[in-house]
Amino acid sequence: MSRCFRELIVSLNLSHWQTTTLALTGFIAGLALHLRWHPLRQHLSDAWDFVRLRPALVLWVAGASLLGATVGDGRPPGCSLVQLNDWRELILPLARDALAHLALLPHALIQPSPLACLVPLVLAMLTIRIWRWPYRYGERRPGPEQKIVLLAVTVTGFAWLALEVVTLRRMLPEGAETVKLGLRYIFTALACASMQVWLARFVIAWEKPQDTNAEKDAVAALEETFARWEGAALLAAFDLLWLCWRQWQFSVPQSVGSWLWIELLLVFSALPLAVAVVSGPFWQQGAAALQILLRSAFPLLFLSITAMAILIPARYASALGHAWAAESTLWRVIVLPLDALALAMLDCWLLLTALLLMLRHGFPRSPTA
Repeated sequence: MSRCFRELIVSLNLSHWQTTTLALTGFIAGLALHLRWHPLRQHLSDAWDFVRLRPALVLWVAGASLLGATVGDGRPPGCSLVQLNDWRELILPLARDALAHLALLPHALIQPSPLACLVPLVLAMLTIRIWRWPYRYGERRPGPEQKIVLLAVTVTGFAWLALEVVTLRRMLPEGAETVKLGLRYIFTALACASMQVWLARFVIAWEKPQDTNAEKDAVAALEETFARWEGAALLAAFDLLWLCWRQWQFSVPQSVGSWLWIELLLVFSALPLAVAVVSGPFWQQGAAALQILLRSAFPLLFLSITAMAILIPARYASALGHAWAAESTLWRVIVLPLDALALAMLDCWLLLTALLLMLRHGFPRSPTA
């Protein structure tokens, strides 16, 4: 079939741009038909409605991606236009990167660095509110040791911010630099955990509203996240594990650990949702996460097939745009924000669909709180 198609293209004597336009048109038409008769079309449609009605979320994701690419770790160096023309060499790396990106979405939708710098401020807000209204954020009054730990972590967070500011002006001694990097990983993990729990509560507030004023959903989700601060802290310990694993992968790019990392994230993809919904010790939330994953395994598999079919050409188009913009400052100003916005919209849509699937299929009854 592919050989006949190539012979047809050659016989028509089409240019490279005409061939590309024809391929894109065919892909878009096929994708539209695929989504039209998709068995999960209701969930996909509901998630798209959420994205459409909450554009601020997309802007946050896109802005964090741009900020991370500018002052954070950013993305690895892209391919040249010559390299992007060889599909046989690119298809496997593109598929692996798309699968890794898909596995990462349930754990970190928003680029956590450098937005992790806001974590100490959020911790200060949480500490003050727990000290003033202890019964509002738990079934029992927090003990003195819990309050002391919260206060110590908050103070440590501001000390880390001070180290980051000092680093902007001069180099720190080796020991201080090591401490700074360690604290950066800890607070990045806290940012990942907190944002994913908040997002899950935000979706629940939209799915099962308890207030007629939809503008209060984000604030209500933040309050619910505060009430689950212990679970979010333990979730951050798990996030710290995969963050360190990911950093090790960058130093050993072709290691087998990259596939194990993807499997780890996929197996525990429901863990942030379980922390956001299930009350009790962290081990019970972990067991609930595995139950959610098993109950919604087949719908999530169908969604993953569609997501991979979308993410591979989307990431290729993104790499192509970056390669075109590499030589021109004007093009970078135009292409990079559009690229970040398009990928953010796609990420939000796919992740919200997955969250709705897990909420609707992963529980005996849809949770109301």
